[in-house]
Amino acid sequence: MARTGTQLTCVALCSAGTALCAQQAAAAEWQVVPSAYVGTSYADNPRLLPDGGDSTEGAIGELSASLTRLTERSELTLLPRMASSRYSDEDSLDNDNQYLTAGYRRQGERSVWNTEIGFTRDTTLTSELGSTGLVQSNRRHEASSVTIAPNVTFTERLSGGLQMYLTDHRYVDAEFSGLVDYRYMALSLFSTIALTDTGSALTVSAQGGELSTEGFGGSATRDGSVRLGWSFQPWLLWTVELSAGPSIVETDNASDSGYVFDGEIKRQGERWSLTANAERSQSPTGRGMLTRRDALKLGFNRALTERLSTNVAAHWVSTEDLLPQQSGGAAYEVQYARLDIGASWRLSRNWSLSLQLSGNTQDYELAAERANGYRASLNVVWNGQPQSL
Repeated sequence: MARTGTQLTCVALCSAGTALCAQQAAAAEWQVVPSAYVGTSYADNPRLLPDGGDSTEGAIGELSASLTRLTERSELTLLPRMASSRYSDEDSLDNDNQYLTAGYRRQGERSVWNTEIGFTRDTTLTSELGSTGLVQSNRRHEASSVTIAPNVTFTERLSGGLQMYLTDHRYVDAEFSGLVDYRYMALSLFSTIALTDTGSALTVSAQGGELSTEGFGGSATRDGSVRLGWSFQPWLLWTVELSAGPSIVETDNASDSGYVFDGEIKRQGERWSLTANAERSQSPTGRGMLTRRDALKLGFNRALTERLSTNVAAHWVSTEDLLPQQSGGAAYEVQYARLDIGASWRLSRNWSLSLQLSGNTQDYELAAERANGYRASLNVVWNGQPQSL
């Protein structure tokens, strides 16, 4: 298949980033922090079928590492991760997923340069949750992304910058699945003014993006938004970030307008932390559509004793097509919710036991009724100590 201009741009940026990483790595020492876990998992209706599906059990495992190289002015990071699942009576659920994120940060006298390259090779069993909802088949999903974000400090209180973002998604052997390959690129500009010395600041940002697909005659959808944001610290250990503004989406045949917003509150303490978030955004999906994405998230972590800790996470998301690209097509909507409850017992400095319980539910246009699924896993976790390479 011939490469498009976007693909060539992505390859060029990735090559430049890789060469930069290699040059930096040769000049200094790396520090690596490895981690891994293995365990057993029970899943009820893992494909989220409306009729209830089947239950199965199997083995799961993950191996990951954090590699960091620091100097006075720069930071280079590599985050590889590999996850695998094997189920005893359902081979079609078996999967091997690989992830890699490479980041480079350069601190100048009045500027900061951030670059990040990401690669993902997973399956639709995980990539489509909370997105298209098409998790009934196990198809290979491959994605790459590049982010370049320079930031300049103009005065003690005024700063600004831009962010360039490009992502490319491919679905292997996805005929008749409803999924199509797509690319999305965006450019945003922002300026921030600090109001106080305690963290209160105002931010104005503008973003424009374009979604292109290989289906529907190669049509494109363009979107844009403008936001005004405010961040502040109402109390000690608490931070709040708010932003909102108008948005627009258009194709060659139609256009529509609306609004986007994002609100987040965090509390980071010594023994417990809390994060709550509500947002509306415009996001591409594997159906080749730009969607309106509403999401609510809640996360809570608590250290009960020196060895025992717990966590609770809740997530709800609703996506709806904006300007369907198929002639006469109706808006497609997906609602997905998930609740996770976990506990971890530290056995020693490096080893711990982890119990995770989760339930999720999904409702989308092609399903006759809402589907529910449940999972439970017990894992042995190893967190290695920092090592120099």
